[in-house]
Amino acid sequence: MFDIEMKTAGRAPAAQQVTDTKFFCTVTPFYQPIVSADGFGVIGYEALARGPLDSPLHSARTLFATANGLGEMAALERVCWTTALLNATRLGLWRRPDTLLFLNLSAERIREPEFLEFAKRVVAETGVPQNRIVIEVTEESRMRSDLGFLRALMRYRDMGFQIALDDVGTGYSDLRVLAEVKPDFLKIALELVRGVHVHTGRRQVVHSLVMLGHAMGSTVIVEGVETAEELAAVRALGADCVQGYLMAKPGAGLPAVVLPNTLAVAPRLCRAA
Repeated sequence: MFDIEMKTAGRAPAAQQVTDTKFFCTVTPFYQPIVSADGFGVIGYEALARGPLDSPLHSARTLFATANGLGEMAALERVCWTTALLNATRLGLWRRPDTLLFLNLSAERIREPEFLEFAKRVVAETGVPQNRIVIEVTEESRMRSDLGFLRALMRYRDMGFQIALDDVGTGYSDLRVLAEVKPDFLKIALELVRGVHVHTGRRQVVHSLVMLGHAMGSTVIVEGVETAEELAAVRALGADCVQGYLMAKPGAGLPAVVLPNTLAVAPRLCRAA
């Protein structure tokens, strides 16, 4: 856990905003594994922020809504990046060969040149190769994906960061962003995964997104997998990686993937070309 003191003073320079915010809060990074659909080995972890355990701010939704209401989203996002990287180093994540860390980033921060400088600095200070950091761009960010936003996002790739598009399949600007960005990772939204084994329409959409992702050269990750039936279905549809409660829930450490003993995992039936 990391304590950050926030104060009501005027806006500090970008380099100081990690610790200059309006309220006192304990941010704990949680991690959820992303695993290969073939051998179920961990390829990376998504970092998630949680507030104090005994507080309404424990919920990420409430934590970020509160920061947004106070005009302190910039500070909170810096805190989340710093705590996620420092704790990952403490937990020995970087000693695992080629394991990636997925970090969420809002449209506002992507547009800020100051955050890019902050990101370079905090990654350098923790000694992490930039190509092991994957920036997750949310669907909400992509709804405002004008040319300036896309150019700002590409600066991260130019610096060596990898790019993931999150919640693909739920918004209206995905195809344009896919064409412009050609992301390293494409994450299919959990709304499309729920009941995919029995819902013909969702299965067809997931299959089409997998094929499109592969055509773009992206590694396709399916989020929100919670049942053995969903896992079998998305593997058959050619997904490269899976993420969800069936494999592991988010945890303050680096959760191990422990599939149920009763789970009969059929071999993958196909890979979309």
